[in-house]
Amino acid sequence: MEFLLFCIIFVTAFVVAFKPHKQKLAHILLAISILLSLFIWLIATWGMLVPAGNL
Repeated sequence: MEFLLFCIIFVTAFVVAFKPHKQKLAHILLAISILLSLFIWLIATWGMLVPAGNL
């Protein structure tokens, strides 16, 4: 999952650096990478945020 995030960020940087006329695509990829990183963080910390409890 982190590798996918790294690839999306790399493609976003490539689009910004070499194809500035595709700025909308860069914004979409940036938003996807931010949402994906938040999703990864939520999965990693779910046990701390919602404890299992005594069932």
